[in-house]
Amino acid sequence: MSKVKVAMVGNGGICGYHLEHLTQFDDVEFVGFHDVIRERAVARCEQTNGKRVYDSLEDMLDDSKPDALYICVPPNQHGHIEQAAIDRGINFFCEKPIALDLAMAHRIRDGVEAKGLITAVGFQDRYLDIIQNVKGWLGEHKVGMVSGAWIGGIPGVEWWPHYATSGGQIVEQNIHLFDMIRYLFGEPARVYCTGSRGIVTKEDYDLHDFSTAVVTMKSGLVVTLHTGCFRPNGPSDPNCLCILCDDADITYKLRSYAKLTTAETTLSYRRMTDQGIPEDRTFLDAVKSGDPSKIRSPYSDACKSLALTLACNESLFTGKVIELA
Repeated sequence: MSKVKVAMVGNGGICGYHLEHLTQFDDVEFVGFHDVIRERAVARCEQTNGKRVYDSLEDMLDDSKPDALYICVPPNQHGHIEQAAIDRGINFFCEKPIALDLAMAHRIRDGVEAKGLITAVGFQDRYLDIIQNVKGWLGEHKVGMVSGAWIGGIPGVEWWPHYATSGGQIVEQNIHLFDMIRYLFGEPARVYCTGSRGIVTKEDYDLHDFSTAVVTMKSGLVVTLHTGCFRPNGPSDPNCLCILCDDADITYKLRSYAKLTTAETTLSYRRMTDQGIPEDRTFLDAVKSGDPSKIRSPYSDACKSLALTLACNESLFTGKVIELA
């Protein structure tokens, strides 16, 4: 195909992030936009010189016949959208988290596999140039301890401060770091998570203000990840992964830089490109070629990161160590 026909469902902020990239590509044709707030769909359609706004997802898929569907909706809105794409044999890019129900995610995964569809999930950090530096260094040093954090404030969308609609901060936001430890260190074996409340005074809010998860990987490596939404105006940005090796320290500063420190030298590399550009380009190229091998987070793999973060929630509420398959 010379152009990829793209439709977008969910036309809010993360849709805009992808459009920043997609509008740079000369082989994309925007054939449809759909959102529960019609004005947002109209604005996105006008922004891209798109073909049409639709009031129904099904009408959009049936009429515009996209090659690829971008699914950019809140966490609790997944399921029927993906199934509609599967029923019609449409490849899709799905923003994280892909679901709040692991059984539903597995049904979608199995449907995708049965139809042979090409999928990608928005774990954008896997496409960072600096993460490739980190992966290279890890091959040269023995890792002893890993710790990390994603701590900040509360985003200004109404569904975020509720477990029922966002899944909580671990599932909705810090899933990026939980996914990254899988990408760098392999699969988890078990997790224990604890947290508390009492700092955030926001009304209409039921999340934990902060939590700490201890993840034991199948390799035996132990990773500690901190999550918090109580600190919107802290004096510094604590968000990173700190990897202590036998003879070196490796630091991944969230979407900023990667640094290797040894007794003899320090190497530091800053992020040079927006990681969303290769993320979106890789998905489109896979759709065009029919070869998904370069996609770093297909739907089936993203199910494993969802399982890990949902296990954190289960541990957080039950106080138990949760074993992972």
